[in-house]
Amino acid sequence: MGKTPITNKERTSGLYTLAFERIKECRSSLNEIIPFPKIFEKLCRSFSITKKESWEILFILKEFEKIKIVPYHGVVIEDG
Repeated sequence: MGKTPITNKERTSGLYTLAFERIKECRSSLNEIIPFPKIFEKLCRSFSITKKESWEILFILKEFEKIKIVPYHGVVIEDG
């Protein structure tokens, strides 16, 4: 039994890609530390999620090597 696609639309991006884009919107210059309150405000409001869920997204993006978490300060977006 093969699965038939429900729609023929291509997927353009997932949750983590969208979250990364939202985080990039928070920075004002390259290699700047984006403060945690600014990140949480953006992620929680954009996706209607809790602060704990925002932390989970940040740690996943860190595992993907998209961001670097600076303890007690915020996040730096990796250049790679």
